[in-house]
Amino acid sequence: MSEGKSAMSEGKSAMSGHRKAMSEEGSNVSKNTSSMSELDEQLAQWQSAYKEATPSVDTDSLIKDTKSARFKLKLKGAFDLALGLAVSVWCLTLVLFEPLTTYQLFLFSVLTPIPVAFGIWGYWVRQKQWRAQTLDVQSMLSFKQIQLQQQLHYWKVSLYGCVALWCGLLALAIFNVLMFDTYTLWGAQLLINSVVVFVVYRRYKKLAADLPAALARIDNMK
Repeated sequence: MSEGKSAMSEGKSAMSGHRKAMSEEGSNVSKNTSSMSELDEQLAQWQSAYKEATPSVDTDSLIKDTKSARFKLKLKGAFDLALGLAVSVWCLTLVLFEPLTTYQLFLFSVLTPIPVAFGIWGYWVRQKQWRAQTLDVQSMLSFKQIQLQQQLHYWKVSLYGCVALWCGLLALAIFNVLMFDTYTLWGAQLLINSVVVFVVYRRYKKLAADLPAALARIDNMK
């Protein structure tokens, strides 16, 4: 009987230990489940924050903007070429059919090829842009970046050309004022070209100031 009581006591002790182990295992499972739930919640928060921080790309709007930009580039290229050709023809007409002094003849002869050369260069630069392949969103975004950079380069070269032309007109005006006392004509030409130089300068400075932010916005979309 004593041995039977001892065996029963050991059995109860074993059952108590088993229940304790089961309780600890259930506690661990509960803790693991809670940890997984917290991790899932944190991942969901990260995904939500990433979506909010990452701007969505409106593909249809981007395609429409790319097509519009290409059409404008074609128009601007044609306008540059036509305007340069017209100015060169005007200079050539003066050289061939107007009575000019030797100094004037030399100056207009030098100026004659410059406008048409600038027009051809502008057309070539814009042609490279509108022929760029844009088959996907990344290509279209890259096309937009190149367009902005080329636009700034174009206005920079235009500014240098306008300043050089203004300096040439200033030298011609000084010569004509001193030699022929013609103030009104050359003063008006200098004033008009000064306005042109100022407008081109303001356009170049604005594009230069806006370019970094515009490129950064496109980089964020990639």
